[in-house]
Amino acid sequence: MSSQDIKNNDARYLYYTDQPDWQQLDSLIAIREALQELVIGIGFDTASLIYAPVGELPNRTPGQVYPLVTVGNDNLRWLKQWREHTEHSEDNPLSHRLSPTWKHTLQHTLPQRFDLAEPEKWSKNLTLADQRWLSALFDYGFQELCVTPVHFPGREYVALSCLSHRSHPKPAPLSEQTQANLLYSTHRLAHICLQPEFSQLRNRESHAGLLSRREKECLYWAAKGKSAAETAAILALQPETVRTYLKALMKKLKAENKPQAIAIAYETGLLGNRVM
Repeated sequence: MSSQDIKNNDARYLYYTDQPDWQQLDSLIAIREALQELVIGIGFDTASLIYAPVGELPNRTPGQVYPLVTVGNDNLRWLKQWREHTEHSEDNPLSHRLSPTWKHTLQHTLPQRFDLAEPEKWSKNLTLADQRWLSALFDYGFQELCVTPVHFPGREYVALSCLSHRSHPKPAPLSEQTQANLLYSTHRLAHICLQPEFSQLRNRESHAGLLSRREKECLYWAAKGKSAAETAAILALQPETVRTYLKALMKKLKAENKPQAIAIAYETGLLGNRVM
């Protein structure tokens, strides 16, 4: 049955069941074209396929995230501004680390839609940081976000985040067939992007540069059970200097305490692989 045949069944819902020729997605250009067609097909304006080596950290916050593939109409001024904003500072108001929708979707397996004008419809417990994140996104003119999660064995996580702008009609509700197609297509695209031949998509940034050499040394000895005084003696530093490094790295890792920082460092590979 074609997409058009299904569409005639019920005009209240959007029906889109087209799929690319998966065997032909052997280049980044082909992947972008397939993603672009999918996003337009479900009525959204732009999207990013986002990768997290660790979806959720031990402190229950989202792990570091990286955009694998981003598509949309680059001729739109608001889209250019949004992309430029999100590509820079990790602490910018649109960082996925701060996203309440990202945290919400980590607990689900099906596509989730978020009305940015009425967040109370999907969450009753928004923090001030959550509200700032939503306000920043809304201020850019976006009206709705649709997130399709992909949970891999272990802790890896991929999500397709689609945005709709207020300058365009609001996307219609997705039919069950469309949701199934969206979920299947997102899983296929995620698996393709995580293949070794596309490793460059995941290696644009690295956790290795997150901490300074001294911070990593202090973290290493803390993980070995050394106190600040013992670490200071090993590194020929003052104990207070070690404590300063530990405070700085905990802030960078978004950890509330030293044990949590050590756990996050193991999860993200900063301290190598933990020997069990």
